[in-house]
Amino acid sequence: MRHAGIPLEYINWYSNRLSKRKTTLHFDNYRSDLFNVSNGVDQGCPLSVIGFLFYNSPVLRVANTNPKRGELSLGFIDDIALAARGKDYEE
Repeated sequence: MRHAGIPLEYINWYSNRLSKRKTTLHFDNYRSDLFNVSNGVDQGCPLSVIGFLFYNSPVLRVANTNPKRGELSLGFIDDIALAARGKDYEE
């Protein structure tokens, strides 16, 4: 996010939002004890899309933006697709 020019106060807020989280698991008649969540983002959190786009934007720039060269990159929500075509593997 720093490379994209996002102000540090927003980056720090986002980082704080993802720290010190706890959760429990519930299914059937089971409920786990409270435990720390140290990775990932909350399921359904709208901020996860923004984080994903910033984190993966360099991957989307791998392909040449000129489709006539036969390279294409697409990113949507939490998926990325890279495609390339050529006469042979080396091309």
